[in-house]
Amino acid sequence: MKISQVSEEYLLSLTPEQKWKIVCGGVADDGKSAEIAILLGSRPEYARERALAAAELYRTGRVKYIVPSGGVEWECPDGKIRTEAIYMKEIMMEKGVPEDAIVLENEARTTKENMIYAALQINRKTHFYSDKRVIIVTSINHMKRSLALAKSFLPRFVEEISAYPSYPPKGKAEWLAEQRNIALMDNALHLTWGLVQNHMIDDFELVF
Repeated sequence: MKISQVSEEYLLSLTPEQKWKIVCGGVADDGKSAEIAILLGSRPEYARERALAAAELYRTGRVKYIVPSGGVEWECPDGKIRTEAIYMKEIMMEKGVPEDAIVLENEARTTKENMIYAALQINRKTHFYSDKRVIIVTSINHMKRSLALAKSFLPRFVEEISAYPSYPPKGKAEWLAEQRNIALMDNALHLTWGLVQNHMIDDFELVF
C-alpha cells in the first residue's frame, strides 16, 4: 500500500509508533563523505540539535563545506532575533567549524526552498565539479521528506544524496511520549501526503 492510496485522515489515525516508522523509518547515516553538507534550519531548539550534528560531521572529516540554510527569523535563547542559518552558523563556529567552511544560505523559508537556494550557493562555491554527492543534515523526523525533496529539487547532476540525521537527545521513547512531538509527526505526514498528491516527490510504500 502506497501513501497515495490512503487518506490523510487514515495517516493521522495511526499510532505514534506507526507514525514514527513512516516518518523516520529506514533512514540512517551511510558513513559516506562528501564535499558539501546541507544543514536544514528550524526553530532554535531543533536548529541547535542539527547544527551540533553538522559540526560533528565536519569534525570527523567527512565534509569540507556546510551550507546552513534557512531564512526564517526566531527569537534565540539569548533573546536576540536571528535567522535559522545565522543561528546554526554561530553554533557550528562555537564547536570549532571555521567560518571559511560555512557557506551561508539565508533566504529559504521551506524545505523545498532549502534545496533550491542551497544549490545556488553550492554552485557559486564549487560548481558541483569535484563531488557528485551531497549530505543532508536534519532531524530524524524531518529527514525522509527532506531526502525526497532533495531528490526532486537538487540539480540532476547530484548523483548521490546521503543522510546524516540528528536524534532527540532524550531518546525515541521519551520523545514519542510528548504530545508536541506527535504533532510534529502529524505535520510531517500532512506535508508528505500533500507533496505526493501534488507529484512533487515520489510515491512510496507504507511500512509499519
